[in-house]
Parts: sequence; C-alpha cells; structure tokens
Amino acid sequence: MTTSDRYLARGPRVGIRHFSAADRDEFIAAARESTGQHHPWLSPPVTDDAYDSYLSRLQEPQRAGFLICELDGGRIAGFVTVNNIVHGVFRCGAIGYGAFARAAGRGLMSEGLRLVLRHAFETLGLHRLEANIQPGNARSLALVERAGFRLEGFSPDFLFIDGAWRDHERWAITCELFTRRDRTGTPAGNTPDRAPAANVAFRRTVPVFRIFDVAKAHEFYVDYLGCAIDWEHRFEPGMPLYTQVSRGGLVLHLSEHHGDATPGSTVHTELTGVRELHAELAAKDYPYLRPGLEHDGFGTCLTLTDPFGNQLRFHEPDPSDRP
Repeated sequence: MTTSDRYLARGPRVGIRHFSAADRDEFIAAARESTGQHHPWLSPPVTDDAYDSYLSRLQEPQRAGFLICELDGGRIAGFVTVNNIVHGVFRCGAIGYGAFARAAGRGLMSEGLRLVLRHAFETLGLHRLEANIQPGNARSLALVERAGFRLEGFSPDFLFIDGAWRDHERWAITCELFTRRDRTGTPAGNTPDRAPAANVAFRRTVPVFRIFDVAKAHEFYVDYLGCAIDWEHRFEPGMPLYTQVSRGGLVLHLSEHHGDATPGSTVHTELTGVRELHAELAAKDYPYLRPGLEHDGFGTCLTLTDPFGNQLRFHEPDPSDRP
C-alpha cells in the first residue's frame, strides 16, 4: 500500500511509482498468484532473494522500474521496467512488463503503461522505446498495439526463455508517435480524418485448421514443421482440443471441435528463406510427405499438406517476377 504523494503520475484509476523493499511481500504474493497467466512468457521474482536482486538491478543507471497501483486501495496491479537505457544521440530503452491476475481484463495495465510512456519521454528524456514480444503472446501484442506501438520487424532466436531461444516480434514507439496518439487517439499510421471507430484495432488474422488426431497433429506441426505449442484448451478432460501453435510469424489454431473449420482448407503464408525451409524439412524423417519447390510466376512456393488435408502454402516472392 502507498500514499498518493509517492506516485510519479496518476490516471483515473491507477498511479505509477518506483519499486521499494517494502513492496516485496505483496509483489511476490501477486506474482505467485499469476504464475499460470505469466508462464511461459515471463518469470517475475517469486522469492525474497529473487525480489531483492531484481530491486537492486533496477537501481542501475541503465534501468528504471515502475509499479502500477490501483488508486483505490493502492494494490499493485502490474509493473513496467525500462531496460538497456542509452542516452546521447540514441535516447532509447527496451520495456518489459507484466500484469497480475487481480488486474487481468480491467484495462489497468493499458492505463499504467501510458503513464510510464509519458514519464519515460517527458521526464527521463527518452525518444524511443522498444518491446520484444513472442508471436504467440496475444495479450502482450494487444497491449502494445493499443498503446500505439508499431511493428518494425522479426528477430529469430532472440531471447533465451524457458529453456530455449525464442523468436520475437520487434515493436517500438517514439515520442512523436506517443504524442500524436495521446493528442488524437489515432493509432500510428492513421490520420485523424480517417481515424477508426473507438476501441477497434485489427491486429492479425489467425487461421483455424480442423484436426482429428492430436498425436498426428503434433507429429506434423511440432516435430516436422518445427512449431511450438503455445497453449492448449479443453473444456473438460476428454473433451475436444483447441490449441495454438506457432513458429515465428506463423500462428495457427488447431481444433478438434466440429464446425470450427472445414477440412481441406488452405493458408497462404509469405516468408523469406523458403529454400532453407525446404532443405530443413527434407532432412527430417517424416514418411508421409516429400514436398518439392515450385515457381508460380511470382516467386517460389512450398506446399505442405497436413494429415487432415489442410494445405500450407509457403511463398517467397521473387522481386523480378512481381506483377
């Protein structure tokens, strides 16, 4: 709990303030309660020693840490850190963040993140903030997009998380983008006279494929294609599976539920490195498929058919053959 004079900035429902040793017990309890929500995306400290070490690192000049607290009662709703701060001509930092389960779905994290962004740009004097996010972390991607970040690129094998090197999308926001969003409510890339309806932001399309056998789906999508299982859902044990798999920017939903999708569907995906992907797959011991490369007049195409008749067409455009 805290008093209002410790807040660096306040919004309608939350305020932001620095971490302190006095926050250890509440922070650890909230982090433990939120383990299911955080895994496998982040691992905030859940022991006294881990919190003390975390707090010590936040005192370093290239870092800054902020707690997002509810004004009504002062409970910690989440946190944002700014890491790898560089001043001079760069004036940049990389943010990390997490919402606790008690705040999920209430919009408190979005409000708090906006306060931190304003503080970073106006008080810390930064010009640019970056966020690196795993493609399967839909909540995190939605948070930065609502805040006005723009997608700038993709970094394979970027960070070592949960025992493996993970791909990440690179998102960023500058002081100018934030000021424009703050003034007009218009996302980056839109002009005020063409502003979309409030609270509508199309972010990505995720295809749904119908599957009939979980083991065969894992054999194809995980063992052969190299996707990771981001999450799985069943309403009850023994009920049909609905799951998300991803590899970099390729994100798919696979469903055993009748009516979710039509078997034999096709998804077209543009990529770079289609020949490298073909060589990778050809080297695997998958007895049901031996795909070849084709040229369709616009680029090179690799077509895979999963065990359920769904097709994935991986297409690398050839600049010399564009229409």
